[in-house]
Amino acid sequence: MPAAVADTARPVPLWRDPVLATLAVVGVVLFGGYALDVGSPRAQLVTCWLIMPVLDLLLFRMSWQVHRTLDLSPEAHRFWRTVAVVGLIFAVGDLVQCAVVLADPSLDRLDFHPVQTGSALLGVIVIVIGGVALVHPSANWSRGQRLRFLLDAMIVNCAAASVAWCLMTRPNLVAAGTSAIVTAMVGCGVMFCAVLLAVKLLLSGNSPAGPAAAVPITAATMLQAAGTTLLPSASAGDTATQMLLIIGPCLVLLFSPRIQLLRGTPPSPAGPRGARAARSRRYSVLPYTATVVCAATLVAALIAGGLGLPAWGALAGLLLNVALVVARQVLALAENNRLLERLDERERRLESLLRHASEITSITLPDGRFSYLSPAVEKVLGMPASAALGRSSLEILHHEDRARLGAELTHLYATPGAQLTYQGRYRRADGTWRWLEVVAVNLTHQPGIGGVVCNGRDVTEERELHERLRFQADHDELTGLANRRRFTAAMGAADGDATVLLIDLNGFKQINDTYGHGAGDAVLRHVADRLRACAGPDDVPARLGGDEFAVLVGDGDAAAADRLAARIRAALTEPAEIGGRRLTVGASIGAACGPAADPDQLLNAADLRMYDEKQRARAVVS
Repeated sequence: MPAAVADTARPVPLWRDPVLATLAVVGVVLFGGYALDVGSPRAQLVTCWLIMPVLDLLLFRMSWQVHRTLDLSPEAHRFWRTVAVVGLIFAVGDLVQCAVVLADPSLDRLDFHPVQTGSALLGVIVIVIGGVALVHPSANWSRGQRLRFLLDAMIVNCAAASVAWCLMTRPNLVAAGTSAIVTAMVGCGVMFCAVLLAVKLLLSGNSPAGPAAAVPITAATMLQAAGTTLLPSASAGDTATQMLLIIGPCLVLLFSPRIQLLRGTPPSPAGPRGARAARSRRYSVLPYTATVVCAATLVAALIAGGLGLPAWGALAGLLLNVALVVARQVLALAENNRLLERLDERERRLESLLRHASEITSITLPDGRFSYLSPAVEKVLGMPASAALGRSSLEILHHEDRARLGAELTHLYATPGAQLTYQGRYRRADGTWRWLEVVAVNLTHQPGIGGVVCNGRDVTEERELHERLRFQADHDELTGLANRRRFTAAMGAADGDATVLLIDLNGFKQINDTYGHGAGDAVLRHVADRLRACAGPDDVPARLGGDEFAVLVGDGDAAAADRLAARIRAALTEPAEIGGRRLTVGASIGAACGPAADPDQLLNAADLRMYDEKQRARAVVS
């Protein structure tokens, strides 16, 4: 639980794209001109059919560019290739219609040529049936998800049926004649194709176009359906309005391939981007929009003709739509209950795991305060989790560890996604300290977490064992002094020259033989204590083996070595109280000073001087 101390490129906004901006300007100009009824009906008619083939060819060019440029799935490639082909189909019909209009100077009203009507219908069928509805696969859903999708599709189709009923039963359509009725029926068919397209693109979970690109396609198909249904009768109004219903869908459709090209490859449902997109759209508003459309259709039918045939059909559609919505909501509630039960089960399982775990799991806020602590904190640190919440982890971290880890903890808290593993001492409720190994990761950027998640494991016994093993590897087991290995390493770590004292006990063998090994061991411990007492803070006393001791003089000075040797001799002349006996042990000391890089030669030199002193001592005694 740490204490706080104190590359993804964003897509370019669509409104900055020059192509989309140009399309928007053209749309505003055309809409404004037709809305203000600029020009004669003949001029409006000619302008529309001159522009339409250009828009169709642009649709082909831009959709083919998406197909050739982006790294899409095979199904998405097929979809955009189909849209490009549809652009050519539209262009054929519109070129024929343009030729007919230009060939007859007297023509100043809308009169569809059969080739144009057929190409428009064929294009919509090809893009809906061949490109999406029947060919493109849906997401890999569960049974419940498929049932929800089916209900949503029925809700949307119910709204489309209500609108189609009202359009087909309006009085002015009957007065327009058989040809108008047939064309309106075609328009209703196009409307249902548009509904299939909208359901597939917006609800299927595996759209060949990105969400932003799918909206213009669906809107254009809906507008095309409305225009095909309204144009054959007087419902479409004057020539300007008719031209808007013709040119509007084609202009809107052009936005889709350009948006797809700017947004890049749509996310796959199986990939991380697709998963994030699915999480960001937990539901679709399309079915609920369909219910609003049903209600609005009923109101419009009542206003237009009272409680007649259109209104009764709209009412039946609204009732069916509401029933489907209720069924959809009941299904959603049942699924929510199952999800809540699973969530409760997971929560109970997680709570049980955390309660009986030996590791402490915690979440700390960016300022270091605990926002969550697992129950294991009471077992490890002796404090209830509720008592630690809101407190800073800095309060219970040892000040030495706080200073040692300060820079790393600062980086951890300042960098989302950063990770840190460390060991530190944390204070228990009784004032003692426990070593914890903490694995921390910064998840401040994750919703629902907003902090640093830590797992702390008590490693006090492990550290104590490690310290004991390390001490045993570098120290003499009997005396606790440094052993030969550590002494040699200390000499090698010294810079330049080093000064050593080599100490050999006099008369130790007699003590060992006379009083036993226990007394001998006690004498060795007594000598070790004297060496520790005489040595300075920078000196390294050691037992090299048997009754041989050494001291690495920290000052590295011959005079300091002589003074230390004198203190040791004086200390060892004092009798030791061992087993109720006062025993005196002498010592021969040899000093040597030389390069620390060659410790063996330095010890040999000290050994020779120590031997000389021992020989002189024997000569004096004899």
